[in-house]
Amino acid sequence: MLDKSGELHTDNLRSAKQTITYISSGKGPQVFEPRFTFQGFRYAGIEGWPSEPKPEDFTGVVIHSDIAPTGEFECSDPLINQLQHNILWGQKGNFLDVPTDCPQRDERLGWTGDAQVFAPTASFLHDVAGFYAKWLQDLALDQLDDGSVPDVIPNALTHKKRAGSSGSAGWADAAVVVPWTVYLVYGDLRILEQQYASMKAWVEYIRRTAGDKHIWNTGRAYGDWLAFATN
Repeated sequence: MLDKSGELHTDNLRSAKQTITYISSGKGPQVFEPRFTFQGFRYAGIEGWPSEPKPEDFTGVVIHSDIAPTGEFECSDPLINQLQHNILWGQKGNFLDVPTDCPQRDERLGWTGDAQVFAPTASFLHDVAGFYAKWLQDLALDQLDDGSVPDVIPNALTHKKRAGSSGSAGWADAAVVVPWTVYLVYGDLRILEQQYASMKAWVEYIRRTAGDKHIWNTGRAYGDWLAFATN
């Protein structure tokens, strides 16, 4: 985003550099398309350009998983239509092999809580049956022996300070919520057959954790994450 003076504001990226350094040979037109990374952005800053940069000098290439459009929404309120447009592009920017929570800062990971909340909307806007089937297989593979589910899938935080963080209500519930949502949308029992062992393992984890009193009050939990009314 831009700050009040119109300059790039990058503090919200935290440790993510979001920077590409390219040294041109100076010989004719050149194309640079990295294969092992991508950038999510609203504005881009250009430094070292030999002349005054023009918008027509640059082309941004949109990349995302092959998810075909299936649903659309439009109403008489232009602000709601803009919100719908933002949601659509938010999905495209976060559906690149893994359903990430954001495509720009250092937290662009497959957060399970974000994935399960967005699953109904994602299924309305695009054909995501294959996309989720693949990701849910990753979830089952990363699921712990006790049935708990890591906060992110693939579990890329094993070397971070959150190492071993799993089994949080709302997040790990993706093991059940996402396959059930996919089944409700597409009516294909295969997703439930594929994920049944994983789904059952997570439910049994909750049952054991809650105990005979059926009160789940131990372990790690995010609570009402990003609650708007907190002091």
